[in-house]
Amino acid sequence: MRTIRDVEIKNKRVFLRTDYNVPFDKGSILDNSRIRASIPTIEHLIEHQNKIIIGTHLGRPIGKRSESSSTVPLAQELARLLKRRVYATELLYGHEVEKTIAQMKPGEILMLGNLRWNLGEERNDSHFAKALAALTEVYVNDAFAVSHRAAASIVKIAECLPSYAGLLLVKEVNNLGPLLEQPGKPVVLIIGGLKVKDKAGVIKNLAPKVDKILLGGVVANTFLCAQGQNIGDSIYDHEMVSACKVMLKHYRSQLVLPIDAVRSHKPRGGFMIYDIGPKTQALFASEIEKAKTIFWNGNLGYTEDKRYRAGTAAVADAVSENKGTKIVAGGDTVGFINDHGLGENFTFLSTGGGASLEFLAGGEMPGLKVLS
Repeated sequence: MRTIRDVEIKNKRVFLRTDYNVPFDKGSILDNSRIRASIPTIEHLIEHQNKIIIGTHLGRPIGKRSESSSTVPLAQELARLLKRRVYATELLYGHEVEKTIAQMKPGEILMLGNLRWNLGEERNDSHFAKALAALTEVYVNDAFAVSHRAAASIVKIAECLPSYAGLLLVKEVNNLGPLLEQPGKPVVLIIGGLKVKDKAGVIKNLAPKVDKILLGGVVANTFLCAQGQNIGDSIYDHEMVSACKVMLKHYRSQLVLPIDAVRSHKPRGGFMIYDIGPKTQALFASEIEKAKTIFWNGNLGYTEDKRYRAGTAAVADAVSENKGTKIVAGGDTVGFINDHGLGENFTFLSTGGGASLEFLAGGEMPGLKVLS
């Protein structure tokens, strides 16, 4: 994979694809970690006197402009972090954008409008990609988190320009890659969250290489249901029960399911599972303590409610105390760890949720393939 360190990119107009799809609440950015993670690449390009044209998406506007999906607040946050001016436009290409770029000085930055305001982005449309490519001379992909998608700003544009991987994308691959090759043993996976289908590939692909797979959240509920246990009215993935039965058969010695739970009981009977219980927390902590390599994706309870954060917090504390390699992926989990001030205790906090899972599941990564 060609990187920006493999060749001198100097005095060029560079299209830099980032993933600044960050969470907002009432107009304020809740977690700017994805923006901060891109700064080493930006600083490298600034040092080499390039004009930087940043393209990103925000949310799922499906081809329609809206104030809530504007990239202007992202430009303002980047300017604050860099302590330098960042120009912003709500346009994606055309005369006005070209005029702004022409007036920019080397080392200056322009952030384009939301790429997903154009339907051609998610359709991997070559005409849209060519319009973006016409603005610049070099393409740099620093958006690992969307490199599992065949989008115009990820794939087609890379076919139009000399193309390279940014420093964050390289860092992601270099940290996740060893999990597929020769991780230090024992290896523990911690899998939680909602979508069993997204995690199944990782479980199947890594099960032969890992020692224990600790399950929580809706993922655990689905496995418990497949095992025939009573989960009451708890949320689970109906479509994945059969697949979970197969995984229980093949990987029974590795899969570690919750042995107790924090439940919410209904006035007229019935219950819902919202978190792992104290016995499960202790069980998981004992497995984590023995591990030399840990990969974690997905919270273990309904952490949006403060009453159900204890399980995820206990696991976060146990992982942070481990002296081995500790990698976390997924916005909710990374955000939880950062909110609890534990980020510095982890080897690597991946910006990729679905992309990390796709990578570890051995799936095709169009954004990486086109750079090869």
